[in-house]
Amino acid sequence: MKITNLIFTTVLLISFLLPINSCFAQSDSLEIHQINGKSYYVHIVDKGESLYFIHQKYNTPLEIIKAENPSVEDGLSVGEKIFIPVKKDLSTTSTIDGNYINHEVQKLQTLYSIANLYQVKQQEIIAANPEITDGLKEGQIIKIPISSLKNTNTEVAQPVKTEYKTHLIKQGETVYSLSKIYHTTVDSILLSNGGLPQGLKIGQSINIPIKIKVSESVVDHQKLPISINNIQPSGIVTNVAKKAEYTIGLLLPFYIDENAEMTQQRNVLEEKTIYPKSKFAIEFYKGFLLALDSISTDESKFKVYVYDTKGDDSTRIYNILLKPEFKKLDLIIGPLFYDNFNDVADFALQNHIPLVSPVKQSNKTLLGNEYVFKVVPSKSTSIKQICTLIVDSFKTENLLAIEYEKAKEKALVELYVKTYNNLLLIAKDTTLYSSIKTLKINYNIADVVSNLKRDKNNVIFVPATEQTFITNLFNFLSTTLNKREYQDYRVTLIGLEEWMKFENIDLDYFQQLNVHYCTERFVDYNDSITALFIKNYIKKTETYPSQNTFFGFDLAYFFGSNFINYGTLFSEASLGYYKGMSIQLNFMKTGVESGYENINSNMVRFNNYTLEKINH
Repeated sequence: MKITNLIFTTVLLISFLLPINSCFAQSDSLEIHQINGKSYYVHIVDKGESLYFIHQKYNTPLEIIKAENPSVEDGLSVGEKIFIPVKKDLSTTSTIDGNYINHEVQKLQTLYSIANLYQVKQQEIIAANPEITDGLKEGQIIKIPISSLKNTNTEVAQPVKTEYKTHLIKQGETVYSLSKIYHTTVDSILLSNGGLPQGLKIGQSINIPIKIKVSESVVDHQKLPISINNIQPSGIVTNVAKKAEYTIGLLLPFYIDENAEMTQQRNVLEEKTIYPKSKFAIEFYKGFLLALDSISTDESKFKVYVYDTKGDDSTRIYNILLKPEFKKLDLIIGPLFYDNFNDVADFALQNHIPLVSPVKQSNKTLLGNEYVFKVVPSKSTSIKQICTLIVDSFKTENLLAIEYEKAKEKALVELYVKTYNNLLLIAKDTTLYSSIKTLKINYNIADVVSNLKRDKNNVIFVPATEQTFITNLFNFLSTTLNKREYQDYRVTLIGLEEWMKFENIDLDYFQQLNVHYCTERFVDYNDSITALFIKNYIKKTETYPSQNTFFGFDLAYFFGSNFINYGTLFSEASLGYYKGMSIQLNFMKTGVESGYENINSNMVRFNNYTLEKINH
């Protein structure tokens, strides 16, 4: 095996846990920060503040705030940083010409987003620009009718102009000490220098922001805020020297002691089994090691530290963070539990170590931490995958969306409709398309049947995971379709992966209702590469690989290859699209100083009683 070292380390329990503090301090929301050539206010969310309040305070459309801060779709948290584009820097893409504002279309802008920016109706923009029925193009100039603009009297925040002084780093200086010398904040220094992902080095020249008060508002009320380009990573590095050895820490629930006890108590005739709660970790670990072994070279190898986290044990995590080798890791995978992961995320931020979550986590784990990678997309992110399928395959069918009033996921209906409409606006295809009809449902499932159409495929989006409701919906629809008067009707249910855990729903229903759903992991066992992997794996281990094994292999192959090829995860060439055997990875930076979320997942459907991946 090419992996140079494999180290198991366990920790002793102690009776207390010290808090791990983030190195960032709060910044004045009226200070202007220059980030990637753009100007922003940094607003710190206070108790009781809403997104609408922030929109009113800065007189900035909600669509712009959401575009710059995708995580706000999951709600606001006290202390969260919201980046607000400064109007004077964004208005350069529009000019006033008589009765119109000439607007230059920016990358990825849609008719919907432009209409929201100027507070006008989409139809009014189309009437002034008949040619845009063929779609919008980056750099295109379109007219916005001034007579349609809505007047607002919202008070605009008074900015503080920021200039910069160059400082040469001396021995012993830290970002914190510099913030005290220059009477600024740690956050401001980091934002002015791309986050300083490599820390400070003696002789390094950095920018120090110096505040200068402005007596009059620099915001020109005749100019309107314009959407800006996608946020670019601030921690891009170049000319990284490759290392002879990369160290990776796995923080997973291996339950080493419990497995050892089971082995000791097993007699010769008993089948080999593992402690049930360690199943994910052990299967993941086998695939992980196999991938690292396959990509190691004579020039670059890997050392793997294996830390047994057991369950949701914060004390064990604290002790692991005290390990002397932990600060020197090149990559951390895990832990699985939310609170523990956040503690490790704080540590990773302070020590500039990439941290990967291999399981579902809230997008809030990405806020303010450019070193966190979230592999499993959120439900809101997966909505775009679903809508892409709808636009490609079902846009002329009878489109229904069920908003079940007791479902915690019911907000996804609004996002589904909005995303679908946006995709249609940027599509070049001018074919007549269907609108989505939303059905607000309690237990009156009969309302769904009354909206079915005989001559079309009835595509029904149901974002709900309450088992009783989903079971009743399946039963009612199946019973209806078995009636003579409905035998010609077609139904396609678009649902959630959680449905697969409902053992009380017969597989016949999934087949009859043509169920589709989005999943982050899917192994195509008919694929030739997958078949070859299975054959070699069985030959080498005398066991059959599980989905967790494929998953561990894919993650190790992706991140390990980036180290082998580029020496870092943060070069311009790093983090390209990856299609693995179980997962597709395409990471997007979620905010100016926030982490990365994988935005790719697999759409699957039932066909002949088996799941198959949909290529679209």
